[in-house]
Amino acid sequence: MGKIRWSDLPIDLVECLAGRLTSNIDLIHIRSICKPWRSRVPAKKRVRNHFKRDLPVFKDQTTILSSTTYFRVTLPSSCPDKGWLTDNRQVSEVSKRKRLLSPMSCQHITRSPHKTLDLLKFGVSTIYEAYNVQYFTKNDQEDLRLLNGVFYRFFANADRVVFLDNLFFVVYINEIWWCKNDEGSRCWTRINNEEVDGFLDIILHRGKIYALDLSGAIWWISLSEFNIYKYRFSTPKEDLYNEDDINKCKEKRLVEYCGDLCIFHRFFNLERTVGFKVYKMDEDLVEWVEVSSLGRQDNHPSEYYGCLENAIYFSEAEDDSVFKLDDGSIITKKIGSSSSSSHQNCFEMFYTPFL
Repeated sequence: MGKIRWSDLPIDLVECLAGRLTSNIDLIHIRSICKPWRSRVPAKKRVRNHFKRDLPVFKDQTTILSSTTYFRVTLPSSCPDKGWLTDNRQVSEVSKRKRLLSPMSCQHITRSPHKTLDLLKFGVSTIYEAYNVQYFTKNDQEDLRLLNGVFYRFFANADRVVFLDNLFFVVYINEIWWCKNDEGSRCWTRINNEEVDGFLDIILHRGKIYALDLSGAIWWISLSEFNIYKYRFSTPKEDLYNEDDINKCKEKRLVEYCGDLCIFHRFFNLERTVGFKVYKMDEDLVEWVEVSSLGRQDNHPSEYYGCLENAIYFSEAEDDSVFKLDDGSIITKKIGSSSSSSHQNCFEMFYTPFL
């Protein structure tokens, strides 16, 4: 039996494949295969990339929500087992063009605005899709340019956004807000809870939404009641209230790792990051324990050029950085710098040589 051309595949099969797509980049990929597929697969997005919402408690502020897809790019002709990590966001609400960005710095990775990525020549696999939010005043002329088409700045200081069951949740000024993903919903609603001083982060884990409060305790959000219930007690408080601002924990984040719900503590010396601690719940001891090794995850570091194992990548000021959990050292590289020493090869996965 001879080979079957892509264009000769049954239409029902093509529509079935399109129905299983999970991101906009997959939609673009499948529509680029051939003309019959392009005519059969509608160019519709699962979630609108931008839509404005009014925050009720701040009448002069508006929000923009945007989806971001992170994916792995491989070059089959060279080394299909190794890849680069990148993300894409739509240029504007009216334009269908997408910008390829560095996941670390959010800067454009294409050297020319006319440079494109041919999805037929590269292997592209979606890792996950995330959502971003940015707040701005209606009188801010710089921010108003966002509404006119082009992003002049990206969501560097965005809060974590969770999307589940057609609902968006976000932590804004230490409070949890939610709104519906439909045209009729024009404002956010705050989840009231008098037991908690405030919240730092929110995450979707195993189909449920959890929030991290200021003390490091985890709360579960009920979608039926729009109320919160305590799920885990606080993490250790060492170094959390250092009066001299040295090795002080100023940031805590919820992270899903190897199926576990973990809490990352980020420590600073004045304004520079000096280290991280990772905690996960020991179900037998019923207490938070510090993690010394991150173990193996689905996206293994060996699948990416230069990626270090047992390390945490982060961006700070003008630097891309990586913290090595085994010895506590930090390697930095100036964002956008073309020069790279041997010890900076760990950032290779963020710099695609073909763009």
